[in-house]
Amino acid sequence: MANYYSDSLNAKRLQKCYAIAPKRVKQFLKAEITFVLDRTNADDIVLDLGCGYGRVSARLLKKAKSVAGIDISKENIQLAEKFVGNAKNCKFYEMDAIDLKFNDGVFDFVICIQNGISAFKVDPESLLKEAIRVTRRKGIILFSSYSEKFGNTG
Repeated sequence: MANYYSDSLNAKRLQKCYAIAPKRVKQFLKAEITFVLDRTNADDIVLDLGCGYGRVSARLLKKAKSVAGIDISKENIQLAEKFVGNAKNCKFYEMDAIDLKFNDGVFDFVICIQNGISAFKVDPESLLKEAIRVTRRKGIILFSSYSEKFGNTG
C-alpha cells in the first residue's frame, strides 16, 4: 500500500494536479475548504486525515488553535513540514488513519477532504470508527468522497 501513495498519490503529484486542475475543479476545492473553515472555531484542535503536503492544514492554521496532520507517506509529511514552515501550532505525523496513535476524544474537529475517503485504500467503516474514537463528544467530523465522474468537465 505504501507504494500506491509513493507512486500514484504522492504530494508532488497532487501539487501538480491542483495547479493544472480545470476551473470547475478548482472552484469545488475552494468551496470545500471554505465549508470547513466556516465551521472551524478559534479554540478547535483539528486533525487533518490524509494531509498530503499540508495545503488544507495550512489554511486551517489561520483559524484553529492547533492542527495535526497525518499521512501514511513519509515523503508527504516531509513536504507538509516544508509547506507549512515553522508554525508552532501545527504538527505532522506519519501515521495510518485506521490506527491513529492519539488518545480518545482529543480532537474537536476531524476532517478528511480534498482527496476524501475514496482516496484511502482501507475499509471505510474502520476509517470512520477511528475518526469517531479520536473526536471529542459533540465534536465535528467532515469527510468528502468524490464520484468517479468528478474530474469530467464535459
